[in-house]
Amino acid sequence: MNRLRKLIIIFPLIVILLSIFSCRKFEGDQTIPAYIKIDSITLNTDYNTEGENTHKINTIWIYVNGNLEGIYETPVYAPILARDANELTILAGIHLNGIASTRAPYPFYEPITQDVVFTENKVLNINGGYTPHGNDSTRLNSETSYYGNTVFVWLEDFEDPSLSLDSIQPSTVDIHRTTPANNPEAFLSANSQYSGYVELQGEKDFFKLSTNVGTGEGFELPQANNWPIFLEVDYKCNIPFEVGVFANEFSQVVENPLVGVNPTDEWNKIYINLKPIVNYSVNADDFNIFFYGTLT
Repeated sequence: MNRLRKLIIIFPLIVILLSIFSCRKFEGDQTIPAYIKIDSITLNTDYNTEGENTHKINTIWIYVNGNLEGIYETPVYAPILARDANELTILAGIHLNGIASTRAPYPFYEPITQDVVFTENKVLNINGGYTPHGNDSTRLNSETSYYGNTVFVWLEDFEDPSLSLDSIQPSTVDIHRTTPANNPEAFLSANSQYSGYVELQGEKDFFKLSTNVGTGEGFELPQANNWPIFLEVDYKCNIPFEVGVFANEFSQVVENPLVGVNPTDEWNKIYINLKPIVNYSVNADDFNIFFYGTLT
């Protein structure tokens, strides 16, 4: 596993689980639809406070004047039974826990809302154009961002030599930073010259990493309410690994494996829902994240 990255985030919204496809029947006297084209959604972040702008937005919810028009995988080319000026809202969605059959709008991404003009039998290209608005024209928007009051509890980008992940028993290897700077195996960007990596070989065939090792501390996460809690991880690996949560109780630490992550030759991203296990751990004072895997 070459790199683990980046954050736990908390925000007071409820995750809504929906099936991948949904549509409404055409209503009224309009029989010729307009069309909407959306190739992709981008994410804008403040790197210092929100981390890298990596994302895996692969499903979008389309609303026109507050009415759900459909749920689609990207890229989208879909009919819209509307004409003239309307309010268009797009919700950016992800795979929960990396499972393709479980999709939901990501509760930390702001809706993309804008006034648009639909014309029968014409294509409104969200990624590449303008829409008439009175005597002017308005640039179409396909960019989302984190809600302003999202709380980022943990950020690790491996740019600092002091890492917030360390090995624990019975790990036979440690985590390191890639060397030198801009090593081609690392995730490279304007903000990133390094990644964290674990190498397994021979008898050094098992790793287990945790946050806050040796500090006696953990992350305080909201329990017994509807605030979602997610861990985002950017990774590349040639063996599977597991992600879990330590629930730190007064007299014991309860280990909760959560999600298995499959190998990938390219950089990938996973959104892991921590809320169920946090709410279940009613006796926990705080929590830590752990990763582990074995050479098979």
